[in-house]
Amino acid sequence: MPVNLIRLERHQHPNPPHHELRQKRVLDLEGRLVGQIENLYVDDDGQLQYVDVVTSGFLGLRTNHHLVPVEVIAEEGAGSVTLEVDQQEVESTPTYATPHSGPDEELQDTTREHYGY
Repeated sequence: MPVNLIRLERHQHPNPPHHELRQKRVLDLEGRLVGQIENLYVDDDGQLQYVDVVTSGFLGLRTNHHLVPVEVIAEEGAGSVTLEVDQQEVESTPTYATPHSGPDEELQDTTREHYGY
């Protein structure tokens, strides 16, 4: 069910149990580097709903923003976040071009369906 999402500004942080995740490396369930978290999206109550995982294309020439639901995070470490899915699953989600605004309802629905939530 889509919710109104707010992108946290750099000085804002998500409510516990989540910590500051921006700039952390994102690893898949096999320990492979997927990308890095750039933005955090919370609901009206400040609860973390999605992270924006930035991946690089061939030779790092193109970056893509992938919306990942918080439920896919398996572990939050000191310098990285591990997901419950593999790199291919993240990279096969729809990308979005406006990461500085909250994802629209259609993208939220598509993303949740992709991950089975």
